[in-house]
Amino acid sequence: MRACVVGAGLGGLLMALGLLRKGYDVTVYEALSYPGGRFTNRTYKGFSLSTGALHMIPHGSRGPLAEALRRYGAGVEIMDSEPEGLFRVGGEDHLFEELPGLFPLVDKLKLGAALGKLTLGMVRSDESFETWLAKQVRHPLALRLADSFCGWALSIDSSMIPSKEVAAIAKNINTLGGPGVPVGGCKGVTDALVEAIQAEGGEFIYKSRVKKIGVEDGRACYVGASEKKPCDVVVSNIGPKATLDLCGQENFPRRYIDEIRRLREAAGIKISVACDKAMLGHTGVLFTPEAERVCGLNEVTNADPGLAPPGRHLLMSHQTLLPGRSIREEIKLGIRDLHALFPDFGEHCRVLAAQCYRGSWPVNRVMSGQSLGPETPVEGLVLVGDAVKPGGYMETDGVAAGVRLALDVVEDL
Repeated sequence: MRACVVGAGLGGLLMALGLLRKGYDVTVYEALSYPGGRFTNRTYKGFSLSTGALHMIPHGSRGPLAEALRRYGAGVEIMDSEPEGLFRVGGEDHLFEELPGLFPLVDKLKLGAALGKLTLGMVRSDESFETWLAKQVRHPLALRLADSFCGWALSIDSSMIPSKEVAAIAKNINTLGGPGVPVGGCKGVTDALVEAIQAEGGEFIYKSRVKKIGVEDGRACYVGASEKKPCDVVVSNIGPKATLDLCGQENFPRRYIDEIRRLREAAGIKISVACDKAMLGHTGVLFTPEAERVCGLNEVTNADPGLAPPGRHLLMSHQTLLPGRSIREEIKLGIRDLHALFPDFGEHCRVLAAQCYRGSWPVNRVMSGQSLGPETPVEGLVLVGDAVKPGGYMETDGVAAGVRLALDVVEDL
């Protein structure tokens, strides 16, 4: 049995390795000259800057990605964050469990009850998280905390996600724990997967843009790049919209095309900063609900000093990019936030890069809360990647959980 994987991002790499373990002959096509896509590193002035995702895994060593890496023997050390996260309010940093203490007594009780419902996954409402939360707690800090978390973790604000999805995410955090930093950053994971794929006999073809996914009699049967390669299974890791174009929309029912067109990407801005001292001093996330634009930061060199030159630190911030906003102005506002958050920022820090993720290179091809499964109306065509995340899973752990479902789909073909 032969499988072609279109796109060597995280989802494509995990799927390729899973198919190899099932006995498939696997060829991976990648338009770029390197694997990883939005989940690898590029070195700049001695600092390892990520191409998309931050150097963090949502559930650290306990989530679906870590479990898949262990199962496939891809050796990656993941440093679980300690603390998992802090929230800067009024110039002081607070643990999650300390947040209710920041509110007046009545709001404190209401927030405690709301957090209990979320962490137990008891919220079933389709209304936005913003709307649901406003019914629970009217204090404005509650919404700021919600937007800070959603902006950091999902690159959207609380008005853009159903409350039941936030509850599913909160339940997973309660069960699996918070984030961790892979040693080597994103590239540490990508390199381990590539090495494992090659050891299993998988083939990579770089600088090879797939021009067509051939569909005959309702079944995907070949991939057309520099040459036509017949196969039994086609895995697309380039997003559902691009997949439709490669296959030809005539091969899909109208309802499926309409479903794909309704999907919306999540966009964001990441600012990478070189520091001559530790600005956070821990391996977790610093959420910034009182900042104007920045939603949160991490300092990955506290977990892996090798991500920066000796004696230096790499600080990374993330903010949402909402429709209609000027990228240039948003970056300026983000940098202004960094100066406000750290009074000595100008003395110890220097901005390395400000990267914008949108369009064909977004934070997420489908924002959290919108549902799309790995199966398609075309037999033998399976989707993976950040457009296919099961409910309750974020970012790279969502990608890994989606690949697990995709492998089940292939099993049933």
